[in-house]
Amino acid sequence: MLRTAVFYITVAAIVFVVFNALSPTSFYNQRLSNMSTSPSGWHSRAATYPHSFTPERSALKLAVLRNAPVEHEGFTLALFDSPANIAVDAAGKVLVVEDVDFRGLLSLADEIKDLPETGAFGNRWVIMQPTTSQPIERLLLPDETPEGQGLKETSVQGYDGVKIQLKKAVGDYQHLPSTLYDLVGAALEAREGADEDRDESMINEVKAILGNVF
Repeated sequence: MLRTAVFYITVAAIVFVVFNALSPTSFYNQRLSNMSTSPSGWHSRAATYPHSFTPERSALKLAVLRNAPVEHEGFTLALFDSPANIAVDAAGKVLVVEDVDFRGLLSLADEIKDLPETGAFGNRWVIMQPTTSQPIERLLLPDETPEGQGLKETSVQGYDGVKIQLKKAVGDYQHLPSTLYDLVGAALEAREGADEDRDESMINEVKAILGNVF
């Protein structure tokens, strides 16, 4: 009798843990636990870089691109760690990012390296949406392995800042990982005011150092 009771208690505990790990509630709890280091609002806190800037591939830490029906080779953001905490936003503006925000962005970028591969083209996570042809946000990180020379891609399709359920599960993930949710959301801040006074020259300079990613 005691063994039976212990067995059922153990099974119930396992079911509870698994359910909470895969539920949207768990997703939001993870987000709440990370809010103290969230870079949300970084773009509005950044200052204009007062000097000339030449993008260098060796200083690149993160690039974010967009692929959409009306924007096939869209540019969103690039982060560089030299000569300062530099961000080039979607308008081509060169900004100096506050230290805490820069660390927060790079921390999120580093965490996505631990996520499982999706097996889809561009390592794509697809959010369930009622319509097709959703924009794809492409996150490109330098391959820092000894033999690595390129950029490792992780992408999210259908991000709207609200929905998180995946169209197809990735490993044990039924919902978009909170790390990806937060990083894409923060990156898209770089599109604020992107249609005003675009510096196409700077955008093209950044694209040039990314290599054959389009």
